[in-house]
This record gives sequence, C-alpha cells and structure tokens, in this order.
Amino acid sequence: MQAVKVHQLIDLLSEYSADAEVRIMHQPRYPLESTLGGVVGESEIREHEGGDLGDEPEVVFLLEGSQLGYGRRAAWEAAESR
Repeated sequence: MQAVKVHQLIDLLSEYSADAEVRIMHQPRYPLESTLGGVVGESEIREHEGGDLGDEPEVVFLLEGSQLGYGRRAAWEAAESR
C-alpha cells in the first residue's frame, strides 16, 4: 500500500455514511482494532514544541485511542481490491 494523501482519504471516507464510526485497524499479521483518538498535523506538534515545519511537507497523524480487541486480516485484502 502507498501513502495516502489527505484528499484521497477524504474521497475514500465520502463513500460511507457521515454517521459511521471511524476506527483504526493495524498489524495485518496480528490485527488489532482501536478507536480513533484524534488527528494532529506535524506542524501542530512542532508548534507545541516551540518550532515550525520550515520547508518540510506536512504530515497528518491519525492517533490511536482505546484498543477494542482483535481485528480481521481480511480488511487488508478488501482494501487492496478497491
């Protein structure tokens, strides 16, 4: 899988109900499922630390919230077949 840009993520999410819950599933070989704890950009992190992004490109992080349990390996196969 390639890195996803913000506009691509917005397009992907627009296919689902606006009321759908967003979760994070990670570790394809031993899948775990978690709530989405937040969203933060590298520029916000640097600002919090007293610096700035400079010429570096912005990166947006989806933060893990609470672990809910095991995920399903088939999620990666389904995503690749899109």
